[in-house]
Amino acid sequence: MFLVLFALFMILPWALSDNVSTKPGLKIFRDEYKSVTAACLDLGFAKKACHSGSFTEKQVVAFDVRLVSNVNNLATNGRVIFGTVDLNEGKGYDPSTGIFTAPTEGIYVFDWTTMTQLGKYAYTSLVVNGKMKSWNHCYDVNSKTYLACSKMTVVKLKRGDKVWIGVWSGPANIYTKYTSFSGYNL
Repeated sequence: MFLVLFALFMILPWALSDNVSTKPGLKIFRDEYKSVTAACLDLGFAKKACHSGSFTEKQVVAFDVRLVSNVNNLATNGRVIFGTVDLNEGKGYDPSTGIFTAPTEGIYVFDWTTMTQLGKYAYTSLVVNGKMKSWNHCYDVNSKTYLACSKMTVVKLKRGDKVWIGVWSGPANIYTKYTSFSGYNL
């Protein structure tokens, strides 16, 4: 048994190299290895393939943005525009409009945190293609302080779908510090 394992470890580097051996046993072993590797990728046992020509690596899509200044009296259906971009992999987020456009289809995770201005409130929502999908209620009738509220949502998007943070009931008064919006493709 030891000799078989030793022999396997001795021929494994040659079998996996790009140089094809003239020995039929090594070629069969290499072909079987490629077949098993492809099956593992297809079944989800491996996250990504080695850089071996026939497999492509998934595009990274992720963004993290925050407010530039306070938002005052933003009306119902108003869009919160996060102008400070800390991360924008995949170039899906547009800081001039506040809209994230999905560069690829897939399952996306979005998270936003809203901090109200002193003694005020903000009702925000994750909006996908103009439809509200998830809500954040940041209000306390007796509050005389800042309120922070967070929400995370998972949605399935097609390439080109548009996502932003909107106000579902206004007016929203949002404090610049600690207010952010982020998302990424799983």
